[in-house]
Amino acid sequence: MATPLAVSSANPWQGLDVQSEWERFSQRDASANEVWTSHVWVDSMHCAACSGRIEQTLKQMRGVLAVHASAASKRVRVVWDAHQTSPSQWFAGLNEIGYPALPLNEYNAISDRTVQQRKMLWRLVVAVFCMMQVMMYAYPTYWTGSNDMAPDMVQLMKWASWVLTLPVMLFSATPFLSQAWNSLKQRQLGMDVPVSLGILAAFIMSTLATFVPGGWWGDVVYYDSLTMFVSFLLVGRWLDVKLRNRTAGALENMMRRLPHAVLKKNETGEWVQIAASNINVGDVLYVRPGEVFAADGKVLVGNTSADESMLTGESDPVLKPAGATVIAGSGNLTSAIEMQVEQVGEGTQYHALVNLMASASTEKPGIALLADKVAQPFLWGVLLAALYALVFWWTTDPAKAIMSAVAVLVVTCPCALSLATPAAMLASAGTFAKGGVLIRRLQAIQALSEIDTIVFDKTGTLTESLQQVSAVEMAAGQDHQWLLDVIASMSRDSLHPVAQALHGFATRQDASDQLEMQDWQEIVGGGMSATLITQSGDSMPLKLGNAEFCGITVKPEHEALRVVYLASNGQMLATLALSEQVKPHAKAAVSQLIASGLDIQLLSGDRIAAVKNLASQLGIQRAAGLQKAEDKLQHVKQLQQQGRKVLMVGDGLNDGPVIAAAHTSIAMGSGVPLTQAQADMVVLGNDIGVLVSLISHCKKTILIVKQNLLWAALYNAAGVPLAIMGLLPAWLAGLGMAASSLLVLLNALRLTDWDKSAWQKG
Repeated sequence: MATPLAVSSANPWQGLDVQSEWERFSQRDASANEVWTSHVWVDSMHCAACSGRIEQTLKQMRGVLAVHASAASKRVRVVWDAHQTSPSQWFAGLNEIGYPALPLNEYNAISDRTVQQRKMLWRLVVAVFCMMQVMMYAYPTYWTGSNDMAPDMVQLMKWASWVLTLPVMLFSATPFLSQAWNSLKQRQLGMDVPVSLGILAAFIMSTLATFVPGGWWGDVVYYDSLTMFVSFLLVGRWLDVKLRNRTAGALENMMRRLPHAVLKKNETGEWVQIAASNINVGDVLYVRPGEVFAADGKVLVGNTSADESMLTGESDPVLKPAGATVIAGSGNLTSAIEMQVEQVGEGTQYHALVNLMASASTEKPGIALLADKVAQPFLWGVLLAALYALVFWWTTDPAKAIMSAVAVLVVTCPCALSLATPAAMLASAGTFAKGGVLIRRLQAIQALSEIDTIVFDKTGTLTESLQQVSAVEMAAGQDHQWLLDVIASMSRDSLHPVAQALHGFATRQDASDQLEMQDWQEIVGGGMSATLITQSGDSMPLKLGNAEFCGITVKPEHEALRVVYLASNGQMLATLALSEQVKPHAKAAVSQLIASGLDIQLLSGDRIAAVKNLASQLGIQRAAGLQKAEDKLQHVKQLQQQGRKVLMVGDGLNDGPVIAAAHTSIAMGSGVPLTQAQADMVVLGNDIGVLVSLISHCKKTILIVKQNLLWAALYNAAGVPLAIMGLLPAWLAGLGMAASSLLVLLNALRLTDWDKSAWQKG
């Protein structure tokens, strides 16, 4: 194990070498005692080249076993051996190559996200403001002859443009310049290197032409192209930051579900409030109704029911009598209990599920791996083309040589090329947002257009969370209205979801809930019992609950449903079958998805009979119940190994790991924040039918992307030879770049028209 070290100025990360500190952002490997998996945040990781450099550097360090860097989420997962290295060593290694990291704990992540988002917005505002002013001064020189303006006025405009360009160079463009400098110091090549070379060359040449005109550099300035260039780049960078930061803190926010303070029994038997972080195994805690269990343990005193739907996918409350196990993160519903702690912190099932999801989210999709392969060759090709232009023209005209090289850097700048994909996807993302679909990751649009398999969760996805009475059977010879009055009166005071469904059903049938009931009580795991005083004054014992509680034999046709019985002295008076309500348009949507050639599957943590029954209603051929998070994840991975492109649709916390690992994923708006954070898309409404038109529009989006990419490729293919031959000056290259980007944006605007209900017309 690494030895704790005092913090020193030489290595400010030495404080992380204390195990209690690295445990805040690390998990121990179950198969190896001193192997840890740590998650860190790297804000300066913007592209595939960055993530590749980080992985390559850390893998070469002693004691680092595996590294997974994701530029999309700006997260790095490091697997390391505490016998051979310590966090301070690989934190320092990241800093040395220009990628300072922060542990993924709540304070650092939140403060860093806030600062970097505000600063990026200010950089964009300054760049756009200065660009507009510079364009105002440059405009007259484009449309007037050489004798139409006095030389002094031309020179004054150059000076004004230079002053306005300074804030862009010293503030707005610093992210590109500083990252390029860090890359060069490490003898590496990132996307910011050619961008920064073009910016610096254009500024230096323009400055010389402004203050020392008449030299070999000429007297033409390029401030307008420069500021426009930086503004376009910053727009893309700011949109990227804004989209990522909306969900970057979701893991930390979800951890707040666990209570910060609990009631613990001390040595004298008194209940004292302590911080949840101070809970130890063996402690006895007092948990009141409505509170969340802070640790895994077992019930010592009391009987209650717990809401474990976020963890298991089971829609029904789970009974927790004395001796039963309770899970951290689940909610106590009905009664106060005393529990003994058996697992805390990273040992709980709740933390294990969160960690499983975090690991799955760092896995790279195929498109990211492809980007890793082409990033470096593309950058070297850009620099070599610029160098060739410089060498070719230097002997005859040094000024033309430099500006030809700058023109190559500008014309090959991935402005139109990089806008080709995000412009279309952002247009669709904005349109989806207006229609109630939130896009968390833009690459999900491409992924959704490629899917061939959809895996659905059940509760909250295809069905409503609330239950409804689907069938009623009354005993012969009984007054049906009177029986409804009995049901309404007995279920009136219960908070159990089943009792509330019964009460709502009876009252909607004009039943009265004011019958006189004596000795009413609710039995956890059974139902409700009471004594009814009839009009004749007789006492009639009643029970409303499950078959065992009422002494009723279950009928085979009721096995797939939840059945509640009303009985008196063992005689059945009424039978009520409850089922989850299928969401509107679910059957029609599933039918259209199947008709389009997609393989539809259903996985749920609910009862097998209930899952099979729903699958039969919707026409889904493959369905499985009692599925844990690990089972769902394994099933999806098996499908992916078969070459399937899987879309996962769910809403519970137990869906989180498989949502993170699927080719793409959709979470329902009623889902938990952690699941939504890991999903690529979130459907805010309740209409599952939106999936049909969503998939169709994503395919249209990819068609637009391909058109944009084709145009950008043709533009570069025509522009690079012209720039090398000196026929394309830098200002015209910048103008062409802007025009190319404008065409890409205008084409992307075609995606703003989306009718999410259009599928119903078909």
